[in-house]
Amino acid sequence: MRLFQRKTPPGSISPGMPVLTTEGRLVGSVTGVDERYVQCRLPGDERQHFIPLEAVDRTGDAVRLNLTYREVLSIL
Repeated sequence: MRLFQRKTPPGSISPGMPVLTTEGRLVGSVTGVDERYVQCRLPGDERQHFIPLEAVDRTGDAVRLNLTYREVLSIL
């Protein structure tokens, strides 16, 4: 797994935003955010999952991670 290098300000992430991997694959959608984690829910899974903010590469219309889908699954 890659080392996390970037920290995105939590204010640029909003509930409902899609969360995408480096390949553009949908991980889920944002349900909340705090100072350290993006909280998200995966399709078909009612549990909350937490992704470190350092894994966020950039935001805009979606939260784009600096991790592959396989890497994301390994931290959930």
